[in-house]
This record gives sequence, structure tokens and C-alpha cells, in this order.
Amino acid sequence: MNKRAIAARILVAEGILLLIVAAIHLLVIPVLRDTLVRQLSTPDFQFVWPPFVLAFVVLGILLVPLALSTIYCASGVRRGERWAWSLGITNALAVLGLPIVLWGIMDKRYFTALPFLVASILITVVGVSMLWPLVWVRSELTSESGRAS
Repeated sequence: MNKRAIAARILVAEGILLLIVAAIHLLVIPVLRDTLVRQLSTPDFQFVWPPFVLAFVVLGILLVPLALSTIYCASGVRRGERWAWSLGITNALAVLGLPIVLWGIMDKRYFTALPFLVASILITVVGVSMLWPLVWVRSELTSESGRAS
């Protein structure tokens, strides 16, 4: 199997993982709501819940096109097309940027919470595992005119 085919399979797998993460974000909302209702006073809940649920819904919904475009670009990467590589690298850098930004802005005590730590590690692994196969196959891409670049 050639490098581009391997990279394409990895991108499809990562796209599927991103779809699963999107589903988790949307499905966990009722559980989080129930948890916050028990933990917060009514005024605090009414203050916190709207932006909290908005963030979860927006993230869940925006992960879907990110996942689908990652899956879509896999076939182009398999064929060695530069546009597909560009789309894949953009998606990979976006995913990899998330843990970097989280590490920079989040209070470090949140990383002691096991679910947050595991999610941070997983998103880092997904970002790296999207990026490295694209870097690996870059030399095998063709330019828009069909010549190797």
C-alpha cells in the first residue's frame, strides 16, 4: 500500500472520530444540564446555562463539517491532489490548535479533572495523527497542472 493510501485511511478514521466527538458533545448536553441544576443555585444556573449550552451545541454542530471535509479530502489525498492536502492540513492545524489554545488560556487546575485531561490528550492525539500523514505525503502531491510538486 502506498503512502497516500495510508494517509487517506488515517484521514477517514480521524474524520469518523471527529463525528463521534460531535455526537458526544450533542448527546451529553442533558447530562450536563442535570449536573449543573444539582450543583448550582437557580440564579447561577440561569446565568451559566445559556452560554454553556450554546458553546456545546455550536461545537457539536461545527465539528460535523470539519469531520466531513476531512473525510472528503481523503480521496483527493489518495490521488495526490494538492487541494485535498490543503484542506486536510487546514483541518489538522485547526484541531491541533485547540489543545494549544486550551493549555494557554485554561487554569491548570482543570487539567487535573480526569475527563478534561483525557479529552485534551485525545484531541492532541487526533490533531497530531491528522497532521503527520499529510506532512508524510506532501512530496507526492501533484500541482494543479498535474505535475509533481
